[in-house]
Amino acid sequence: SAMQIMGSSLLGLTMQCAKCHDHKFEPITQREFYQLQAYLHPVFNMQKWLKPNERFAHAALPGEVEAWEAQQHDAETRVAALRTEFTRWLREHRPVAGVLFSDDFDGPEATFLANWSNTAPGDDTPGGTGIVTLTALGAGLPTPPKPEAPAAVRANGTLRIIEGGPIGDKWISTKRAFDWTPNQPGEWIQATFDLLDNKVNSDDKPAERIAFFLALHDFNDNNSTVGGNILIDGNPAGGAAVHLDYPGTDQSHRGTIGKSGYAPGRNFGVRVTNLDGKKFKLEQLVDWLPEERALELTAADLPDGGFGFEFCCNRSFIVDNVAVESSTGSTQDEATQTALKSFRTEYESRRKALADAVAEVQKRQTARPDKIAWASDVAPEPPNVPILLRGNVTTPGEFVQPAPLRVIATVSASTPTPRGRTALAEWVTRSDSPASALMARVQVNRLWERHFGRGLVTTLDNLGVSGAAPSHPKLLEWLAAEFSDFKSLKRLHREILYSATYRQSSQLNETAFAVDPDNRLLWRQPVRRLDAESIRDGMLFVSGLLERRLGGPYVPTQRSSAAEVVVNDSHPGAHRRSVYLQQRRTQTLSLLNLFDAPAVTFNCVQRPTTTMPLQSLSQLNSEFSLARAADFARRLEREAPPNPRHRVRLAFELATGHASSEAELRASLAFLEEQTRAYEPAADASPRAWIDFCQMLLSSNGFLYVE
Repeated sequence: SAMQIMGSSLLGLTMQCAKCHDHKFEPITQREFYQLQAYLHPVFNMQKWLKPNERFAHAALPGEVEAWEAQQHDAETRVAALRTEFTRWLREHRPVAGVLFSDDFDGPEATFLANWSNTAPGDDTPGGTGIVTLTALGAGLPTPPKPEAPAAVRANGTLRIIEGGPIGDKWISTKRAFDWTPNQPGEWIQATFDLLDNKVNSDDKPAERIAFFLALHDFNDNNSTVGGNILIDGNPAGGAAVHLDYPGTDQSHRGTIGKSGYAPGRNFGVRVTNLDGKKFKLEQLVDWLPEERALELTAADLPDGGFGFEFCCNRSFIVDNVAVESSTGSTQDEATQTALKSFRTEYESRRKALADAVAEVQKRQTARPDKIAWASDVAPEPPNVPILLRGNVTTPGEFVQPAPLRVIATVSASTPTPRGRTALAEWVTRSDSPASALMARVQVNRLWERHFGRGLVTTLDNLGVSGAAPSHPKLLEWLAAEFSDFKSLKRLHREILYSATYRQSSQLNETAFAVDPDNRLLWRQPVRRLDAESIRDGMLFVSGLLERRLGGPYVPTQRSSAAEVVVNDSHPGAHRRSVYLQQRRTQTLSLLNLFDAPAVTFNCVQRPTTTMPLQSLSQLNSEFSLARAADFARRLEREAPPNPRHRVRLAFELATGHASSEAELRASLAFLEEQTRAYEPAADASPRAWIDFCQMLLSSNGFLYVE
């Protein structure tokens, strides 16, 4: 893939054929393919692969890193001791409820296997049997052996959830089922556990979430078995997502409870409280106390079932002291209320003291030595890069040394050449190199495609023998020479944008169309749609919200309740340009995806331009489009005189870049009158009509297309 990316983006050559045999069209042999690949070998050496957190060097004096690590270890030990003492006090003094189930994982193996199952209670067909391994190891083992994952291991008085193996629903559940709907208003039932660690082995990645179930009842979506799963996803960043899963339905997201992050050293859980006999409140518990941000559920959402932990996302964690408890009734006596009030007061005091003590320990720590990202350029020994016979990694052949492609090399194949990527970069960019001339043609051709929708050579990644011929070869050569001489993309942009060719009208000329229907000779400016990112950024700009600040962290994306990938409008960077959006291979922003934004699984050589009904439906119905239309309407109200004609003119100038014609003005005013009448007698009839008008403009060809 690295060779394909380099070939298509820099050299405009299809080199993948030469991976298995000499290229059938281009003058590239299989040997030359692997010689060129050898330049990249120190980075992509699978025998000496480094994890991302190992690809750095410390900018520190000898011994400075070791001293900082010792200080860090001492601070972590002191903080752990403070938290352990707080947890001990909390466990001894917390209000006691009726215990329905508890397990501290200190008992014999028989007790562990009697309490837990790798399927749900009451299953007719144990779908989970054999998927999760239940193992009870003897006490006193300093490092329990890691069994074949996934597994639930009771070891040294703890329960270790070890993820891995095939994808699918897997869990460990109590063999006992519980009634998750307390009978009387005010009564509650809760499940809690100590989170000891968010990984099992020191080299594990920390768990991205701590997932557990309430009302766990295995079922098949194709049958009518009564049951359901309530999945709680504890987030280290804060709060827990709640998902409901029932027969015949896919899992649905109901919202988020709590605000604290799931971090080792604390007790977590959930409580279900009967509010009025029909509604039930679901709360996150942290150290046995409920937090803000709760959800309301119905009895139908809370079928009877067990309590258990989910194996998910290739993450492991360690828990202890699992308990399911319930209140004793809807009311409590005065003495109990007084004791609870006293506990809360003491709890807050000790929590503050703990936070202050931890802050004091952390305050005394020196700053971590800076890290410098690195990648080795020249290895002490030549890289061992074999020619793979027929491209098969299992049949390596002769080993080769780094060398450029002979057809565009400035030195003979027998001349010794530097081995590192620096030498490769110099070969591609040096002004007297044939490779540099080829690279310049590739870059200016892409730049031309950016402005005209089609390159002078239509095959952007292939300027070789098998690629398309240029429509204007002399123009391509002149632009490439300009780029090589001045090394300035800004200068090249200016040359193109100021040209008479770019400033042509898009109007049809019948005579020219008869001669050149494909417009290859550029007798008019092609009509082309904005790319996906420009559509989003344009909607933000027109609505007056686009944030033009440069630099800074990425803007995260998330899945909505409708399973769309969106940007949370309340996020501080929600209105930044699309270049700052988080890029995830499995989570492309839905709006961008609809308008042909590529997934980042590989480099995109050339974006397609498709026209689908879903694009129009998104512009009419998506939350983003509706919100931007409302913002656009408010901007018109702020910046234009109250006269509707002035507002319409400003709207056209902002959205389409040109003044409205008289026909467009009349049609727009008629549309506004019609929509206002449709919304009457509502008090907001006129504002709603303006929002509809703005949404119509943002969905029009005048906004979406460059003309």
